[in-house]
Amino acid sequence: MMRSAPFYFLEAEPSFSLVVPFFNEKENVAAVCRELRLVLRSMLPGGEVILIDDGSTDGTAEVMDRLAVTWPQCRVYHLPENQGQSAALLFGFGKARAPVIVTMDGDGQNDPRDIPRLLARLEEDAGMVVGIRTPRQDSWPRRIISRLANLVRAYWLGDGVSDAGCALKVFRREVAGAFIPIRTLYSFMPALAVAAGYRVIEEPVSHRSRPHGRSKYTVRSFLVLPIVDFIGLGWFSSRRCRARLPLANRSTPPGWLSRQAAAVFWVLLIGLSVLLPFLLQKNVSLPGARKMGVARAERIALHQVPGGTLGAELLRQEGGHLKWRIDVQLPHSRDFAEVDIDAIDGHVLMVTKESAEDERFEMAAEDRAVNPGLRQPR
Repeated sequence: MMRSAPFYFLEAEPSFSLVVPFFNEKENVAAVCRELRLVLRSMLPGGEVILIDDGSTDGTAEVMDRLAVTWPQCRVYHLPENQGQSAALLFGFGKARAPVIVTMDGDGQNDPRDIPRLLARLEEDAGMVVGIRTPRQDSWPRRIISRLANLVRAYWLGDGVSDAGCALKVFRREVAGAFIPIRTLYSFMPALAVAAGYRVIEEPVSHRSRPHGRSKYTVRSFLVLPIVDFIGLGWFSSRRCRARLPLANRSTPPGWLSRQAAAVFWVLLIGLSVLLPFLLQKNVSLPGARKMGVARAERIALHQVPGGTLGAELLRQEGGHLKWRIDVQLPHSRDFAEVDIDAIDGHVLMVTKESAEDERFEMAAEDRAVNPGLRQPR
């Protein structure tokens, strides 16, 4: 069940609503909010901040609640489980009260001091302003994939945007009605706005290295899923009805991108999307694919069960995913908690409780799988 932190309700309608999703950003959330609070106080006093906890498991939620107590312009909402950045953003859009919505990431890479400039550009008869990260502070493989994807998307979907993945965006509230609930919405908001008839423009913004932690994006979420949604949105955009929507000034693809070049990029991306699942599945089975050892998995499991005692651990592959299963005996109890952890990125997949008797039978079943001569326990 979704819950929200206590907040002071402001009667006056804010001039803009800033929506920021967080997922397991305990080390970054305080610094991000401190910077946001300073910018709102000194440069943008009329705005509100909506913080979305996307099912964090590392203590991010507690930090957010603590910060909101003394921040009247801030509202905090907690999703019961991790649903992805797009779902968190859509939830936040539904809670926004202002006629203008602003989005940014919660990892500290966006600079909120850029927001006033984007808001000013929105007054130029535009429906949306998208940031262009300059210079981009990401790894070179990610920059290359992003540039390639932006070139093809800009041509195929006609949004004319060179950095659709930039989280720093400003748009009018009615533009949110053009969005559809897909998992890669954060990359396709400009394309959906253009397909609905809104004018989308760009503005250079700062980009900083991530202060703590690591990106939550995987190859699957960063490349494979966007390609699948990209194909569907190409059809959707061509069939989208743009009647009765204001600011109808459709962006055009950049003139420097020839049809031949776009066709080559398109073929390369489709080919890569076909081969990539096979490559990933092959690599997962190799010892080098294990990004996380048992020691870290045990620390994560103990964080889920404070005061517990470590039991058995098992590394297994299910559905093409490598995961740890760590048994933790509950404090002052004979029962156990089974903690399933993604062995690649450390994300907690599931926590289930079982009795000591169930645990004994499960271990016996695993032993019999290795040694069929063992007898069933009584």
